[in-house]
Amino acid sequence: MHPTTHLGLEEESTKVDVTQYKAMNGSLLYLTASRPNVLFNVCLCARFQKEPREVHLTTVKRIFRYLIGTPNLGILFKRRESLDSQAIVM
Repeated sequence: MHPTTHLGLEEESTKVDVTQYKAMNGSLLYLTASRPNVLFNVCLCARFQKEPREVHLTTVKRIFRYLIGTPNLGILFKRRESLDSQAIVM
């Protein structure tokens, strides 16, 4: 998200389709398990699922463009046969 972007309850912006916005935001929430670098921005956009406006949809689209441009970033969870006691962190 751009640093100067301020998300709030915009009364001037036009309303967008709620189901489309929720679907896009749900996809992003699923991706936060492997891409924690977008977690804050996605959760910030999730706050406006009741009445999303054009500015919120633009921000969600910007996050998607960022993810498309950085496919090599993220966390890779590898499967191992045995569980080492050193790998457990409590």
